[in-house]
Amino acid sequence: MGKAEFLLNSYPNYLKNEYLIIMDKTGNLIFTLTATLAVAMTLIYFPLRFFLTLTARSRRLRLLQKIRRLRDELGQPYESS
Repeated sequence: MGKAEFLLNSYPNYLKNEYLIIMDKTGNLIFTLTATLAVAMTLIYFPLRFFLTLTARSRRLRLLQKIRRLRDELGQPYESS
């Protein structure tokens, strides 16, 4: 006896709740929750992770370029005016 079936048998006024009737008939609650989580991760987590990875790479690249510029400047003789 599933949770939905128990609720439907215990509380007849829940029969009006269409969600419990559908959940009782199909038994797809876990699939629905898993699919919802997968969609949420696809829409939120992956683009966010992609964006953060790109920005971290660009920050590292700018830092490396700055270090190279400083090395080049240090390698050249100092010009005092």
